[in-house]
Amino acid sequence: MGAKARAWFSRGLLVLVVVAGVLLVLGLPGIPAWGRAVMLLVGFGVGVGIAFRQIPAFDPLGRVRWRVPGRDARVCALSFDDGPSAETMRLLDILARCQIKATFFVLADKARRHPDVLRRLAAEGHTVALHGNSHAKLHRASEAQIERELSAAVRGLHELGVTPVRLYRPPHGLKNSAVFRVTKRLGFQIWAWSRGIWDTDGPAPEVLVRRATRFACSGMVLLLHDGRGNEEKPNIEPMLSALPLIVERLRSRGFGFVTLDQV
Repeated sequence: MGAKARAWFSRGLLVLVVVAGVLLVLGLPGIPAWGRAVMLLVGFGVGVGIAFRQIPAFDPLGRVRWRVPGRDARVCALSFDDGPSAETMRLLDILARCQIKATFFVLADKARRHPDVLRRLAAEGHTVALHGNSHAKLHRASEAQIERELSAAVRGLHELGVTPVRLYRPPHGLKNSAVFRVTKRLGFQIWAWSRGIWDTDGPAPEVLVRRATRFACSGMVLLLHDGRGNEEKPNIEPMLSALPLIVERLRSRGFGFVTLDQV
């Protein structure tokens, strides 16, 4: 729904490949039924392993949260990754005018460059959560590497006078089993999202509004960005232009906004 056409094409192609693989195995001559079953089970296991690492919201054990649980009222959550940046101040002005609190998954390295922005986030009642110390991908990292990354991030934010809530979103949503072991030990809940709108690609604001609001459903967690990886001066102008319209359209449909620590 929030994805661009290329992403939907990739997903559709993946489904076709899976179906074709199943049909191929079932049609192989000279292989007994138990042999086909073993091949399908092995293929299923490989597929689950790839999905576990690569799909942010997917975890067979249900340890990743990605949507706001059902409530009586229609609700959604705005979440922002990769900040703070020099442009986050403008974003905070927009949120203040809209009277909305959001969840910011921040990078400690960037918070050190913009300490005043970080402190304003906290002072204005937004939720400061963890995205990492840097924007390093951790799905191939060891347990020790992951713990160093998260501990350095927590320590860095504390040194700047802000205590993050125990929510964590891995960069790009990528993960492995070690990520779960470390986050459990450190007391963090992993959060993904239910709708990414690909704002870092810089499409026109009306495209972002459409991606964020078409087929909007209660409980959705929108992924937006007030930074872009480790870039010092990211261009988030399209998102800033689109955000007031996104809020207006969702509110007109009866949506309220929550932060993820309220879930």
